[in-house]
Amino acid sequence: MKLKILISLIIAIAFINISCTNKKYDEQKQPAPDNSESAQMQQTQSTTPVQNTPPAPTSKYEFPNDMGVGPVKEVTLGPIDKKLAAAGAKIFNSKCIACHQLDTRLVGPPLRNITKKNTPEFIMNYLLNTTEMQKKDPLLIKLVNEYKIIMPDQQLSKDDARGVLEYFRSTEK
Repeated sequence: MKLKILISLIIAIAFINISCTNKKYDEQKQPAPDNSESAQMQQTQSTTPVQNTPPAPTSKYEFPNDMGVGPVKEVTLGPIDKKLAAAGAKIFNSKCIACHQLDTRLVGPPLRNITKKNTPEFIMNYLLNTTEMQKKDPLLIKLVNEYKIIMPDQQLSKDDARGVLEYFRSTEK
């Protein structure tokens, strides 16, 4: 009996190790080459170096469904609320850390600077309405396909989601 438990434990640890270090999914699949003139022009344009600067605060959000799907219609941001960020950090460390790190890909994508890539409304709606958004939002559908896993609904309140958003804001570089 103890041997079965030991073998099961070793297999579980090996599986977790493989899951966390598997680089297979880190490589993006490249589409078949398109030799049309427009494709060649796009390829030429895409080889131009891109500066890694955050968008201007007044710029329009670049992804579809910038508000997400859910109850949050508007979020007003001010200076970072340290108390709210600390509450969000506790939630992140209890519910999110098993799959997400700030700078390292685990089961899910790294989350540092997520607030520079998504609107506050999108982030909060995703935290509050995870399952529906993963079915409807093109950006999230792409991430589910890339990571081969869906994020479970964490059953957060609006206050919890706002705290996690504030925590993400507090970790920006």
